[in-house]
Formats: sequence, structure tokens, C-alpha cells
Amino acid sequence: MTKIKSETKFLWNLIVHTILTPVTILLYLIGKREFKDIYRPLTDIKEFVFDAGFTISIILLTILTSCIGWFLLPDATFGALMNHPQDILNYERYYALITCGFIHGSIPHLFGNMLALFIFGRVVERSLGTKKTAYIYFGALLISSVGDSLIRLFIFNSNVPALGASGALMGLVATAMLLEPYYITYKIMIPIPIIVYGWLAIYADISGILSFAKDGIGHFAHLLGFFSITLLLYFMEPYNKEKMKKGFYINIASLIVFGLFIFYFGIG
Repeated sequence: MTKIKSETKFLWNLIVHTILTPVTILLYLIGKREFKDIYRPLTDIKEFVFDAGFTISIILLTILTSCIGWFLLPDATFGALMNHPQDILNYERYYALITCGFIHGSIPHLFGNMLALFIFGRVVERSLGTKKTAYIYFGALLISSVGDSLIRLFIFNSNVPALGASGALMGLVATAMLLEPYYITYKIMIPIPIIVYGWLAIYADISGILSFAKDGIGHFAHLLGFFSITLLLYFMEPYNKEKMKKGFYINIASLIVFGLFIFYFGIG
């Protein structure tokens, strides 16, 4: 099985191999290197993109399904793949609780989710492997879809359909924050700990709920996906549970420090 590289290691390898390309070409001309060594930077990129098998498979499948839905399916068929809250009462349409995660409403919606999935999915798959990552992804998708349907149907009396992989994605976000809170990812090439990236995403959803934002974003589904890990963790192996418990304490401590910081400077 290919070892999943961190983003930092990938970037350093790519930079070094790119800088050394002229030297590699000269060494090839005198017979000291093979031709494949010349395009090593391209190999680095290919390995980085495809070494997390489950993550890239879900991304490609979601992109393909969304594009088929936009350009080939009739509106009625595309709409049938969405999760309507009333579907929770119709056992014949339970499939929509899952299919809604493979279609998106627009290119920005799809691109944003797939980029985040690539980041957080790699972190989780790097730590837990393919099967457990799949378990968390689909478990969070199902829990967020069911919970979101119940809230919107019985509290807000709404049957507006939902679509997108955000609930499943937030399950991976929570898991990544627990497993590797200090893992460095990159936002527009700026290094940022994954714990900070995750809390910013949660803050955006909580703010959206408290402000009753009508932005078309399923904030409840996001939060349910995030907190689904508390249920999914019950079925994890003891080693994983202990590792995530340590991550939980780190996250809580960071949240308290962040809250005190905001409170102090907010008053001042």
C-alpha cells in the first residue's frame, strides 16, 4: 500500500525535484540517470493526488455524478436524487439520504467541497486507512442527512431538498481534528494547522445558524456531520478511541484559549 505523504513533504519534494531537473537532464545525457527521473516532479504530483485511494475515488465519483446530473439527467430525475425532508417518512426513498451526497448545485459548491474533501480525507485516510475512512464518510453522510431532515421537517416545517457532500465532509473534518490537530495544511499556499481550519469551518456554521442566514447552506447538516463522530467513535477500535480522546482534549483546550483571547480583546 502506498504511504500517503503529508502536504508539507510533498511540497518540499516537488520543490527539490523541480530545482534539480536541469541537473537530472545532464546526468541522463551522460548515462547516470534514467529518462523517467527527468519528469520526477510530475510523478510527485501524480502520487500526491492518487495515493489516498478512497478519497480520490469519492472525489472523482462525485464530480462525475454531479456533471451527469447537470448535463444529462432530466430535472425530475436529478431532483429525485436530492434529500427531501419528507423522504424520511417514505421508506421507498431512503436511497436519497446517500445519493444527495454525490450531487451538487453548482460548480463553486462542488469545487469547494471536493477541495476540502481532498485535504481532510487525506489526513484521515493517512491515519486510519481506507475502510475506516469510508466508514466515517458514509456514516457521517447518513447521520447528517437523517438529522437535517428531521430538524427541517418537524421544527421548520420545510421540505426544501438538500444536496451536497458537506455533512460527510464535516465528519472527516472532526476526525482529522481529533487524530492530527497539528497537521499542517495549506489555504491559498498559507500553512495552517488543521485544528484552526476546522474551527473556522464550525464557527461559520454556528454563525449562520444564530443569524438565521438564508444563504442556501445546510448549516445544521454540517454540524450534525461534525458531531456524528461522537456516535461513530463508539464502534472504533480501542487504539483509535484513545488517540481521538487525546485529540479531543487538545481541541477543547484550544477552543478555551481561543475563546478567552476573543473575550479579552473584544472587551478591550
